[in-house]
Amino acid sequence: MEWTEDLSVGNKTIDGQHKELFVKINDLVLAINNSVCKYKIGDVIKFLDDYIVFHFGEEEKMMQKSSYPGYKAHKAQHEDFKRNFSALKHDLAKLDGGKKPGSYDLSVRTNQIVVDWILEHIAMVDKKLGEFLKPDSLN
Repeated sequence: MEWTEDLSVGNKTIDGQHKELFVKINDLVLAINNSVCKYKIGDVIKFLDDYIVFHFGEEEKMMQKSSYPGYKAHKAQHEDFKRNFSALKHDLAKLDGGKKPGSYDLSVRTNQIVVDWILEHIAMVDKKLGEFLKPDSLN
């Protein structure tokens, strides 16, 4: 997954957080390609768990502060992703009570769910938020 300027939403805060996410996802992809993903997936899941709370919270604060008209629909997408991500965490925890390293299949599934959702969410939903926030895009 490569960050390109066409993925920019025009807000430094949001774009910076998205770039950080791309780095972590690329770490997972590299681990999958090098067949060491089962040792990396736990770290990636932990990062995503923290990231989701922080990043979604930041976006939602921006939307509320600016009275963004698409707030409800945007937040609903965040909630859908949280539910899907919760299922991934549950699957990781099932691997011998979380004591075993992750699996290749779980790593690939995590990558697919996260990458597909992120690219679609950034391109379609976050871009609209970025356009709305344009006057404040230097934040």
